[in-house]
Amino acid sequence: MSAAALLVALSACGYAGSDEIDAESAAILARTPVGSAFKDVPAAMGALGFSCTAGRRQFIDTKGAARETEPHLVCERETREWLICTRRARAILIPLNGRLSNVLVNVGRFCT
Repeated sequence: MSAAALLVALSACGYAGSDEIDAESAAILARTPVGSAFKDVPAAMGALGFSCTAGRRQFIDTKGAARETEPHLVCERETREWLICTRRARAILIPLNGRLSNVLVNVGRFCT
């Protein structure tokens, strides 16, 4: 790979802009709206290509602050992008009283 191509690939890395995050959030909320039964969330996220694991007690929000919560889901989806880069979307889905109460989304690109 030429040095110019490598520089172009690396310049595409980092966190996505708010438009891309908003679009990802809208797609997730269209499939799993706030108020949905939380037991149905993993299947809905799976249909969007996400893999989910249970999170416990604390997570880092989009501002980098540690937040306490009851058990929640951390769902990730990685897709290969241009040459050496991967696009990673991560959603943290928070329940309240058995219902989805909040969705936090982050999108980034990582190049190796």
